[in-house]
Amino acid sequence: MLHREDTENELSIIEDGTPILTYCYGDPERPPYFHPLYAPNGQVVTEGAETRAQYPPGICFILGTVNGEKLDQQPLTRERMLSAEETSEEFTVVTTWNAQEPFLIETLTTQVHPRQTEVQILDIDVLLHAPTTSLEFAGNTGVGYYAIEMEYRKASDADGRIGQSEVNEKTSAWGTLSGITTVEQNAVGVAVFPHQRNGETTFFAEDVSFGFLFAQTAPFTVDAGETHTLKYRVLVYAGDLFTVDVWEYHEDYVG
Repeated sequence: MLHREDTENELSIIEDGTPILTYCYGDPERPPYFHPLYAPNGQVVTEGAETRAQYPPGICFILGTVNGEKLDQQPLTRERMLSAEETSEEFTVVTTWNAQEPFLIETLTTQVHPRQTEVQILDIDVLLHAPTTSLEFAGNTGVGYYAIEMEYRKASDADGRIGQSEVNEKTSAWGTLSGITTVEQNAVGVAVFPHQRNGETTFFAEDVSFGFLFAQTAPFTVDAGETHTLKYRVLVYAGDLFTVDVWEYHEDYVG
């Protein structure tokens, strides 16, 4: 049984006494993010520290440029939306950019699936609404994963490319970053599945100095009064690409 624990700035999902994730959304200086996020074997797979501006903590959705500029973090409001229909498995956070005269309303809903033997699954829907002005989204818009310290860490993608130099800046249906945890010596990995309706996705990987994977969507425009939806599945797995069929889980998502 899944249940949720809320505080002022974050929420946690727990299943039968075992933590699954914590979602941190109370800091206006950076986007909301998942950390810690756990594999089914109890291993934390996310890093919470920010070492550089381009590596946000944990797993998070970030915006690149909107109408050619980075959005100012200050004039925003962010709140949890509570409803009678909301369950422990699903939660929503709404960020309004320029709260006095809303410029962009970003609604992020996460569905947490019950833990399976080898995988933990999160489904993330991001709704980007342009209240009054057409908005052009470009640059680093998408979902990023900042990984814990691993040995033998390697990025790979749906086209069979393996390693940072092969995966980086390539378009693919999905990308993953996996390795052996330094302390526990457990094989774990995280895959990001952009839904095919998102359009073309380019993956950026760093698996040498840092463990980072980013799924960048192609530029798009949201007309005034319209809403654009981006959908992602995050697959956390205990094992490696030889023991876990990532393709099968991807087909289950897009099929």
